Amino acid sequence: MMKHIFLFAGACLWMQISFAQQAAPLPATKNKFVVVAHRGNHVEMPENTIAAINATIQCGADYAELDLRTTKDGQLVLMHDATVDRMTNGKGKVADLTWQEIKQLKVNSKDGKDYHVPTFAEALHASKDKVNIYLDFKDADVAETWKQIQAAGMEKQVVVYLNSKEQYKLWRKTAPQMPLMTSVPDEVTTTAQLNYLLDNLAIAVLDNVTDSAMLAVTRQHGVAVWLDAQTPSEGPASWNTVLSKGVQGMQSDHPGALVTYLKTNNLRDGNTGAALPAVASSNNYITMKNVPYGDAGDDNTLDAYLPENHSASTKIIVYLHGGGWTGGDKKEFPKQLIDELAGKLHYGVVSMNYRLIRKDHQNIYPAQLDDVKKALAFISSKSKKLQFDGHQFALIGGSAGAYLALQYAYACDSLRQVKTVVDLWGPTDFADKKVRQENKEADEKVARLLDEPDPAARIAFDASPYYRLTKASGVPTILFHGGQDPLVDVSQAKKLHEKLTSLNIPTQFELYPTEKHGMGLTASMDVFAKVISWLKQYYPAE
Repeated sequence: MMKHIFLFAGACLWMQISFAQQAAPLPATKNKFVVVAHRGNHVEMPENTIAAINATIQCGADYAELDLRTTKDGQLVLMHDATVDRMTNGKGKVADLTWQEIKQLKVNSKDGKDYHVPTFAEALHASKDKVNIYLDFKDADVAETWKQIQAAGMEKQVVVYLNSKEQYKLWRKTAPQMPLMTSVPDEVTTTAQLNYLLDNLAIAVLDNVTDSAMLAVTRQHGVAVWLDAQTPSEGPASWNTVLSKGVQGMQSDHPGALVTYLKTNNLRDGNTGAALPAVASSNNYITMKNVPYGDAGDDNTLDAYLPENHSASTKIIVYLHGGGWTGGDKKEFPKQLIDELAGKLHYGVVSMNYRLIRKDHQNIYPAQLDDVKKALAFISSKSKKLQFDGHQFALIGGSAGAYLALQYAYACDSLRQVKTVVDLWGPTDFADKKVRQENKEADEKVARLLDEPDPAARIAFDASPYYRLTKASGVPTILFHGGQDPLVDVSQAKKLHEKLTSLNIPTQFELYPTEKHGMGLTASMDVFAKVISWLKQYYPAE
């Protein structure tokens, strides 16, 4: 099966994304074990044609797998290849030909009959109420595709296979109710990585999971697995190999023969595989959402997560979100980290909002730090009633939130409650004239926060963690940064780490040379593990 692995590395920006939406349900099927006809039943008829769809219906398969592309003038058509060369009597790229030009072409066939390249609208009409569509989304406009699916009343008969991270973003934004399918990227090789991936992405089906431990993860997440069986030697032996994995479906070049084989052996109702369980709720912690800690509306609310067996010794970790001090939200703190910290390690976890800068110069520095102080005081005030330790905190921050965590710990924590800081790609020195001059976007964000554009102004120094750090004010600090961060130059982390080292304050600097602002999947997993390790050493739960 010539499909590209869906690379999520740039999509899973740890601490930069909100919780993944729950995957939409798959289209209904009469049979528990799903049979997909590759490019339609194309052994009987030319691939990606209406005839192939009709043959799929006749053979009893559950889905017709169809490939979607866009013509030069915006028409959605079925075509696997980027060019029409192999399948028709014409030449050229689909994207370079108009619909009128493609309409005149004849699809190559074994029986000598005339077949044409169908529009997506024609394919939808032929499939409606007869067979589901597994749409291999090659190169098409998401909004137009969704519009045509809706116009045909086929919203509950289509699953979309994704070929890029951009397609995922567009489909989640345009049609969050559309079930999505993809392949696990090459860099995901462990169950922990697959868990992380499925925690962050709303995926209904995967097509390349064969390891038993990895398959167990898909079942825990309620994600189906449909394996590709099409090979030159496809037949009972290869089908049995797929069936032995306990998966929920199979894609075939011989769907009619596969359906017959399954029926003959009483396998059509999925007797070989475990049924998909509902995703179990094993949080082991109590959730409190949108708790007000101040009088600034949503900007002064927090979400709290306390382990079920919390006590007066339960330590609290507070997360500060990113967003350039003008955006972002407490929801960005990843669920899988909450599960680990609160559910397994028995920390209390708080993710807080703070006042955002408005266009009328409201809420400029130090309003955000005042909110951190207010939130910590509020949390402390509830410690006796709710039973947790309200006298000490660990601060974790992402980007703008990392800056707030550092600045609060080094400059504002008069009670010395902050015991450690986890800095995820945060700025540390607003007075670095060179860095600010070379990055207009970052400079504008800092000038907006401080309400002062001059890097040499006194406030630029006073508001910088680098300059507020002293031997007396410093706390153990771990810093994570991408070597190619376009927003916060990596030198910001390096120089703070060097100063911490010179002051003999426990510190650790984790540099990811190829990462940008935020982390891709593989790096995120490494960050996750090192954050946990750091907290265990410098802020142990028990």
